[in-house]
Amino acid sequence: MKKVAIPIANKKISEYLCGCSHFAFYDMETKNTIISKKEVIDFSNADEVRLWIRNNEITDIILHRTKKELIGIFASEKINLFVGVPMVSAEQIIEAYRCGKLESDKKIITEITN
Repeated sequence: MKKVAIPIANKKISEYLCGCSHFAFYDMETKNTIISKKEVIDFSNADEVRLWIRNNEITDIILHRTKKELIGIFASEKINLFVGVPMVSAEQIIEAYRCGKLESDKKIITEITN
């Protein structure tokens, strides 16, 4: 099962994970998108992030930007991570993901990892 998490703010992907108002979760198996209520998560607390990933059964996270420290947590949980995704609606992102056209932006990855 693949389940994708997308942080949302102002009806599009949030610039940063911690700045989102809620999440869109897309289940590849059922093809359903569920919009969550705002979850209060301390994304600086590795244990809390891991628990959030496991409780929501997340396999993929799609972000515009993220902190370098979070990349290590996501990697340790074997999360597929897309970074640098354009700030568009969840529907547009999900469609690109489903079609295999979603890609990380190498320029933003370089900014984060350097």
